[in-house]
Amino acid sequence: MTTLPETTVPLYHTINGPCPYRPEGTWENLSFFMDNLSAESYEALLNQGFRRSGCSIYHPVCKNCSMCLPLRVNVHSFQPTRGQRRAWNKNTDIRIEFRPVSFDDEVFNLYRKYQLQWHNAPAPPEKPEFVSFLMESPVSTKMMCYYLNNQLIGVGWVDKLKTMLSSVYFAFDPDFSSRRPGVFSMLCEIEYARQSGFDWVYLGYWVEDSPAMKYKSDYQPAEILIDQTWHPVQSQ
Repeated sequence: MTTLPETTVPLYHTINGPCPYRPEGTWENLSFFMDNLSAESYEALLNQGFRRSGCSIYHPVCKNCSMCLPLRVNVHSFQPTRGQRRAWNKNTDIRIEFRPVSFDDEVFNLYRKYQLQWHNAPAPPEKPEFVSFLMESPVSTKMMCYYLNNQLIGVGWVDKLKTMLSSVYFAFDPDFSSRRPGVFSMLCEIEYARQSGFDWVYLGYWVEDSPAMKYKSDYQPAEILIDQTWHPVQSQ
């Protein structure tokens, strides 16, 4: 079991509205807030099914549903598919800059464009929401900024832990969707993890019957967490 710092940590049961991944059900979490966590502590929490959003550490506790399963990719055994190799070859002209997490207007504007045009957000995201979601972190987090010439076309946030790289979020300029930037960024994160000596890339929750989550099981070999034990998962 994970040993948290010797302080009182209030736990919250949050009801977050309709499930974002399935056509029925209500999204509910058990969560707590931490400003600072060691890499070992957060990795242990990931191995118990938790995940973070900003400084909120949460675990789904939805009624009558346990479909959200953590998924991780074996970095050393990973083999790209033909389609993934095509996406990689399409983007050999992309330059990646690694930065510490800090607010940047260019990154924020790309995030707003991504939410409005790709996810059809009803209103532009506000700065405080963006900061609490992606700028605040209790662990060591990096931004991977993807440039075509001098134009920012994508940004990924990753947590560097003890034996794994945890993929937090990726946003891209929808004008460049034909390049399959999401696939390319995932391949870059896997390669970054390999070069960093990590064993795994953690992709967060995977829902087997969710079209929006299908892509996560396309990176093989992968494992899913069931009852705090990792099991192989086959590509869907």
